[in-house]
Amino acid sequence: MNVNAKNPIVNQTLTNAGNPKEGFMAKESKVFYGWWIVAATFIVLLIGLSSGFYTVSVFLEPLRRAFGWSATQVSIGFTLAALLVGLLSPVVGVAVAKFGVKKVQLYGATTVGIALLLLGSMQQLWHYYALLIFMATGLASVSIVPSQTLISHWFNRKRGMAMGIIMSGIGVGGMVMVFVASQAAASFGWRGAYRLLGLLVLGIVLPLILAVVKEKPADLGLDPDGIPLTATETEERASAFSFTVAQAFKCLPFYVLAFLTIFYSLILGGMTQHAIALLRSLSVDQANLFWSLALGFSVLGRLAFGGAADRVSQKGLMIAIWGFHLIGLLSVVYLVDAAPLVWGFVIFYGCALGAFPTLFPLMVGRKFGLDHFSKFVGAFGLIQILSLATGAILLGRMYDASGSYAGAVQVLLVVAVLGTIAATLIGDPARPKTSVEQG
Repeated sequence: MNVNAKNPIVNQTLTNAGNPKEGFMAKESKVFYGWWIVAATFIVLLIGLSSGFYTVSVFLEPLRRAFGWSATQVSIGFTLAALLVGLLSPVVGVAVAKFGVKKVQLYGATTVGIALLLLGSMQQLWHYYALLIFMATGLASVSIVPSQTLISHWFNRKRGMAMGIIMSGIGVGGMVMVFVASQAAASFGWRGAYRLLGLLVLGIVLPLILAVVKEKPADLGLDPDGIPLTATETEERASAFSFTVAQAFKCLPFYVLAFLTIFYSLILGGMTQHAIALLRSLSVDQANLFWSLALGFSVLGRLAFGGAADRVSQKGLMIAIWGFHLIGLLSVVYLVDAAPLVWGFVIFYGCALGAFPTLFPLMVGRKFGLDHFSKFVGAFGLIQILSLATGAILLGRMYDASGSYAGAVQVLLVVAVLGTIAATLIGDPARPKTSVEQG
């Protein structure tokens, strides 16, 4: 706890002024340094993650024209890279716990930047595959595992708001970096576009991580949120228990959260690949527009539910998120008879799309503690990527078998109902007994 507990802002200023080597933003600032962490993390996700992950569609046609590759050949590379990002989540979680967020993010930004630069010089298909796989190791290292871990260290009372802000960086990045990449490709060609993205990562993200990222508030002599703990909070923290992943395996809440991840990702995987076709009563242009609007509402969902998580029941919010899933999917079911229902899909599913990945890590931290947080996020990340792939394949197979998405939507509705039921079952894990307590 800080010495000057009565005035945390003054205390922070004095502490930072006495540590000039701790970063330019830490000097004599009246803004809690954690908000600089939030801003930096937002940009890391917006540029560092989105440049490599969301811009793939921009390069599909240029690569086909330049090399004569098929759409399948181009898509395979991205699919392998996306799967690798998910499979590496547990590894990144362990790396964060061992080496710290900053070193992991530095590796990630360097790797993504170099890979993008080299993609601008590739000549053969195997170059494309090798560079995407190389880049995937970097994308995993600048993704949500280190980012959410960092925010969980720096915030307690305002963790939900901070998490909502950084997670909105993913949604904003998906829009901004696709625009940047498409404009660059039109002006400089696809090779120039890749190189520009690489320079943005190396020129902005890498220096930002070096200059701003600090592992924990204690590194600057600060408390979480920039506010000294009350006597009650100090006592609660002293008695708090952090589960290991192995201990969590023995607790029902872990499996409830795991199934919620599966249900959310099955729906998301199906929607990501098939949303345009599912909005079958609309024209292709209209479907594209409304899907884009739904992604826009996902940013609103991240911010609204993240901020609310600091003030109201997180369990209640999770139940609401699944209620939003149900309303959004029901809107799709009846869309053919009532076109205005598309707004139910856009607003409710869009908000749920962004709210779940913002609220979920907050619940993980609250249920299982922060000591092994990165490992938990990594484990759930692996579950998520496998479920995403399953959802996309499942809906595709169902359409191929029946020639219609009607059955597929019904399956997604059942999954949403199961998610709603699971959300009502969320509880607190029982603290494991110590060897002394066991006698």
